[in-house]
Amino acid sequence: MNRLFSLTLLLVGLTLAASLPLNSNEVDIEPSLRLDGRIVGGYPVDITNHPHQVSMRRRSCETCPYTHSCGGSIYNEKVIITAAHCVNGRFAENYTIVAGTSKRNTADGVVVRVEKIVMHEDYNGAVYTNDVALMILASPLPLNGITMAPVALATEVPPHGSKSVITGWGTTQSGGFASDQLLAVNVPIVSNERCDDYYAVSYGPGRITDSMLCAGVEGEGGKDACQGDSGGPLLVNGKLAGIVSWGRSCALGDYPGVYANVPYLHDWIMTNIEANL
Repeated sequence: MNRLFSLTLLLVGLTLAASLPLNSNEVDIEPSLRLDGRIVGGYPVDITNHPHQVSMRRRSCETCPYTHSCGGSIYNEKVIITAAHCVNGRFAENYTIVAGTSKRNTADGVVVRVEKIVMHEDYNGAVYTNDVALMILASPLPLNGITMAPVALATEVPPHGSKSVITGWGTTQSGGFASDQLLAVNVPIVSNERCDDYYAVSYGPGRITDSMLCAGVEGEGGKDACQGDSGGPLLVNGKLAGIVSWGRSCALGDYPGVYANVPYLHDWIMTNIEANL
């Protein structure tokens, strides 16, 4: 999932519901459901349009460089909201947060160490329920309201057909390379009932739980999220309504992308922010 974005890929569908590679400690699941989150079929945007977006960068050893692994959203100067599957089995000292930049590989932006990871205690890595985590920062981000700003949390589940916006630096096509430029895509919300009907064909009913939210272009596909986008934001009316979580492949018309449902998880998010600040 590391392909540089090119203008020709603007015609390809954004894939925010594809999935990220499983962490080594995570329960393995069917390969077709592995997290492979990246933006497919989107358009380039500047960080000033999405100043809540951050890049989570991880190192695999003490002497290894930090590289982009997931996205995240600024809640306040000390808290980043992301997906539990991005940090499951990992240690805070191996992460940094890079904020205030539109690029995945450049040295601009503000770099802050992660002090603590707070993962949902009922996260299930086999089926990705309650896929939410908080990154507590070692020092506050210098929020300026231009390139770095908090995002408000949605408190009501958006209705079927609502317009959502997804952003990230993930790959621009399945099996391709990640984008160095921040990308966005517009995808309609799909109700959980309809989404579960789609996934029931292959996995039986009940695969889509209340802790999940779906988005995709039904019957057509072509717009979604994939590897490298996981943990990043899905906005509805400018508020964080979803967190890029999982999906079957990327941007398929009969398998919408699946996100952590922020309104459903709102109480957990607020309780754990208060408990850790």
